[in-house]
Amino acid sequence: MNNKVAIITGGSEGIGFAIASALASKGAHVYLVARTLEKLENAQKSLLQQGGKVDIKQADITNIDAIKELVESIYNTHNRLDFFINNAGTWQSHSLDSAFDAIWKLIEFDMKAPYQIAHYLASRFRSEKNNNLKILTVVSQAALKVMSGSLGYGVAKMGLASGLFHIEKELQKEAVQNIQLYRLYPNTVATEKMMDAVRANHVKDAVSTKTIADTAIDILLDNTPTRDVRVGYYEKKGIVRTYYSSASKDFFHPTEVAQEVIDPDFTIQDLLK
Repeated sequence: MNNKVAIITGGSEGIGFAIASALASKGAHVYLVARTLEKLENAQKSLLQQGGKVDIKQADITNIDAIKELVESIYNTHNRLDFFINNAGTWQSHSLDSAFDAIWKLIEFDMKAPYQIAHYLASRFRSEKNNNLKILTVVSQAALKVMSGSLGYGVAKMGLASGLFHIEKELQKEAVQNIQLYRLYPNTVATEKMMDAVRANHVKDAVSTKTIADTAIDILLDNTPTRDVRVGYYEKKGIVRTYYSSASKDFFHPTEVAQEVIDPDFTIQDLLK
């Protein structure tokens, strides 16, 4: 990864910073993107102290024009963009008592924004045949199962995963070879915001941000059997990686409960009568 160029949204803390640190340690030039300048500056200082090559860009992922501008600026500076870590997101619990405006606001941040970014990148770089771009989106275990309290978060993550596979289907249809989409589905992660709950023993199944970052690096290096990886801690098992098919045709497989033939004599000709 030496001298590869990487952009990481939500890169000033948590999972994003851990992935940025891992990339920088392997020689990549990383660009941290986040909303809060002070957090970005602190993150940059930390990575520079570790000997990393790092720059910061203050932007809100919901402002697609700002994201486009910084991507174009970075690409024009280096004449390349190797990795885009589509990581920024947030968690909130919502129930039937929650105001729908609050639910929708979370969906816009956790689904619309990262999906719009992925769509832009795929559209923008499909014609850059000499630029191989790997887009890694940090999704969530919430994309893989229906969970309580997830009327916003779970809906967003499931919608995001679906959107990414639809983008991938279009890239395949156009025979685009220079863009690869990767998806990472972490279980509970011991980020800075989660550590109080971990210390209080309210959360018992969290893994470190380093664990997630190490998995992200393996995905980007194509050291995993698929491009869709779930990682988490399971009691009596330890830390487990689960690999899912990356084929768009395998994305949605509901459990079949029963099947009934309701018109055995139907043919397509019946529609023409």
